[in-house]
Amino acid sequence: MPRPSKKKPLAPSLEQEAKAFKSSKTKNTPPKSPKDDLSHLRAQLAASVLGGLIAGGGGSIRAKELVDEAYRYADLLIQYED
Repeated sequence: MPRPSKKKPLAPSLEQEAKAFKSSKTKNTPPKSPKDDLSHLRAQLAASVLGGLIAGGGGSIRAKELVDEAYRYADLLIQYED
């Protein structure tokens, strides 16, 4: 009677790993509400504006004032309509 082989099982291919990872991520992700999207957009806009304010020199303005200014611009951008 032949002896059973003790070979290690082959590791999944990169494609198989990617498919498994993608399916696990989509199952565990809660649905986003529009409010979450807007607050994320607001934070991204403020970060972008803040970079511009800092690169522009900002003068002797304090950091908190720069952040407040960045959020004011972000709010204006969100409310702007053609």
